[in-house]
Amino acid sequence: MVIGADGLHSGVRALAFGPEEQFHRYLGYCFAGFTMHNDFGLAHEGVLWSTPGRGAALYAVGDSDTIFGFLNFTRPEPPFDAFRNPAAQRELVAEVFEGDGWEIPRLVAAMRTADDLFFDIVSQIHLPRWSSGRVALVGDAAHAPSFLTGQGSSTALVGAYVLAGELASHADHTAAFAAYEQTARPFVEANQALVTVGNATMFPATPEALAERNAGLRELTTLPVGPGRPEHSALVLPDFTGRRPAGSRV
Repeated sequence: MVIGADGLHSGVRALAFGPEEQFHRYLGYCFAGFTMHNDFGLAHEGVLWSTPGRGAALYAVGDSDTIFGFLNFTRPEPPFDAFRNPAAQRELVAEVFEGDGWEIPRLVAAMRTADDLFFDIVSQIHLPRWSSGRVALVGDAAHAPSFLTGQGSSTALVGAYVLAGELASHADHTAAFAAYEQTARPFVEANQALVTVGNATMFPATPEALAERNAGLRELTTLPVGPGRPEHSALVLPDFTGRRPAGSRV
């Protein structure tokens, strides 16, 4: 068997299911992430900047001389011509944020020279099925929810656990793949539905959405602690203990 766990732009998926475009759902955002020198005095914290259709973040993981920069913006269509062209990516981001205030010029300057620039679009993967023959997909390769949901790692881990359990529980891979999808797909689709095109709470696309987000943040005295949204815990993980098929070997 071949298990494709190679991300949003999966090569395994392309080989087994066809070109990505037919499964790709663009959510209307592009982003650039990179590291830069911590000249801001940040430690164990992050700061956000927003204007309708554009957003930026600086965040420090721990107390380090290096911090992470993030630039996010709306765009009606994916910039396909920039996907494999880092120079075009840098120019596109710089053009979008030209003239903005705050620390944006410093972020753009750092983005231009960063040797670890990661540029991509915010999107999801929707497949009619997650397996074909002896090939199955897991994680973003099968069902990327986008980072806007905050559920990419969760859905990937759940899917991997269920797939492994079903493979250990069935002598036939076809039955295992079908059981894996039957169990995990409702959970995945519920979490994918947490966001729609142009509807990112932390990066509002309109003045009204920005005002609503800011009002909500001002009402928070502490970060909410709890189970999160119902979709986050919509699946009780099956217990595969003792479910090995007859005649199987450990």
